[in-house]
Amino acid sequence: MIPNNRELIHALRQGQLLGIADETGWSVAADPLNEAAVQQLIALKAATKNPYDLTVLARNTDQVVMYVQKMPDVAFDLVEFTDIPLTVLFQKGKNVVAGVGETEIAIRKSLNEDVQFLLGGFGKAVLTLPFESFALPDAARKVVTHTIGEASRNFRKPRILRLGMGGEIEFLRK
Repeated sequence: MIPNNRELIHALRQGQLLGIADETGWSVAADPLNEAAVQQLIALKAATKNPYDLTVLARNTDQVVMYVQKMPDVAFDLVEFTDIPLTVLFQKGKNVVAGVGETEIAIRKSLNEDVQFLLGGFGKAVLTLPFESFALPDAARKVVTHTIGEASRNFRKPRILRLGMGGEIEFLRK
């Protein structure tokens, strides 16, 4: 049975992990303020030796602002008008579990309609562990309670850039 949006949101609020497939492949998501869920993500990252940073997955710039201490003006345009997967590393995050985003926080705006709908209903972003793959690893499949979406065969790894407080841009992956 495919869970509906209400069931997925309830699972997130209960501290459960979700598997999310979107334009960048598979990732595992949690409520960014649920300590136990975030600790599960951190443990999963270690168990799978995942090289990627925990990333906030947001619906729009309104949600991005909720997770960044100070957002440079250029960030609004970068996030709002991107039509390709783009992860932006901001200095100093907020509204996430202690220990995450204290010096730098990775945020990506989802371009997938189903994920956008989920984030809109949830009312905030989710914290994800991206795998950027066609399938979830076995360790990840064992910890997720529900999945949403299917990884596209032509998914794209996101571009990654670091954004300084003065709007300086440094591409880490093009």
